[in-house]
Amino acid sequence: MATRSAIGYTLLTGEVRGIYCHWDGYVEHNGKILLESYTDAAKIAAMVELGDMSALAAEIADCIYYGRDRGETDVDAQNYNDVDEYVTHYADVCDYMYLWNGNEWLITNGDLKFNRVEDLLELEAA
Repeated sequence: MATRSAIGYTLLTGEVRGIYCHWDGYVEHNGKILLESYTDAAKIAAMVELGDMSALAAEIADCIYYGRDRGETDVDAQNYNDVDEYVTHYADVCDYMYLWNGNEWLITNGDLKFNRVEDLLELEAA
């Protein structure tokens, strides 16, 4: 069974650009990869711009995208008016929503209460 997640980042306008990711949305997997490998705004934008994905990896070339790798359509990244709209859109579909706020990765399970990914990983390690 998949642990689905959304991955997005805030734009200067307050909008959020986001995608769906089917596998391993747990903070111990996707959260760790995002925290360790996606802290550069250009790399985050490039990863999201390729659209919905099956699996996240540390390098964009190793991620499995529905469009790029499987030729599927209607899997483009989407813009949401704000964080609330982003979370609401994915709340019924995803177990976790990740958000790059320009400085750090945050995570929510849909209740609009965000936690820092880094803090949750530190709790797991303790």
